[in-house]
Amino acid sequence: MTQTGSVKTARVNASGASCRIGYIVITRTSMCLDISARVDLLRNGRPVGSASFEIKHSMGLKSSKLKWGESFTVGKATLVNASGIRVNVSVGAGRGVKTSVKYPQGSTLGPVRKGSVKYAATVKKNKALSAPASYRFSFNKPGYTAGSLTYNSARFRCDDTFWSRDNRRRVKNPGCVFPGYAPVFSLSHTDASVKESARHIADAQRAITGHPGASTPLHRITNATTINKHRNAMCGRTHAPQGKDCDEYPFAATKEGGNPRRGSTRIISASDNRTAGARLGGFYKSQRVLNGDAYYVLIK
Repeated sequence: MTQTGSVKTARVNASGASCRIGYIVITRTSMCLDISARVDLLRNGRPVGSASFEIKHSMGLKSSKLKWGESFTVGKATLVNASGIRVNVSVGAGRGVKTSVKYPQGSTLGPVRKGSVKYAATVKKNKALSAPASYRFSFNKPGYTAGSLTYNSARFRCDDTFWSRDNRRRVKNPGCVFPGYAPVFSLSHTDASVKESARHIADAQRAITGHPGASTPLHRITNATTINKHRNAMCGRTHAPQGKDCDEYPFAATKEGGNPRRGSTRIISASDNRTAGARLGGFYKSQRVLNGDAYYVLIK
């Protein structure tokens, strides 16, 4: 009989995920999973021994590549009348993802054992795949029925969806992220090229969601018809003089945009507005923010 403690998911604002027992901790491209596990030896339905240990995983995705890796450790086990339990490990990740596991298969619980997994995804043009890694630990001991322990990683997503408008030129290599983590787009008050955009957003965020710490993030949309409707709803009746643009927040390309009662508009420099828009587009590419993905906007 095998069992594991409950596992929660946490999201951290850091370049690397830090392990915490009982948690899956993720950033946009990293995951740390640390669980406690126990194997119980039963004879005639009664416990006669046990092995308690931790399993730690560290996975790092590549936002511009379809190959990535993971390391894991089966920690030192506390054995109670449970010597000679042998372990085998397998990892799957669904259709479109090949996995290769390196581990001292058949080694016994007790000493620390380290392993690794290599992943390679295949994604068609303008398509995405999403799945968790599925871990299976099998335990065997002569004279006992075999047992197993299974659980999943955080769900990852790989896509090849960043192409030019004519769909002939790739503008971002395919890659993978953890979509459950909402990345942060930032602008600075002190950056002269986008200071008007930054000031508008900062003022608007006093009453409107979308900033880190808010109850809800923004959500990107990619449908051109809906985006134009949002922009017209906010700025369609506003006349901007030459060299100026009507800037709206939340952005037209978000699910939260297009609502004059819950949005803000301001006439700002056209070059400022378009520079901020170009940076937002670059953020979408670098963080692989797809249709429906959540993200925050931070004004420094």
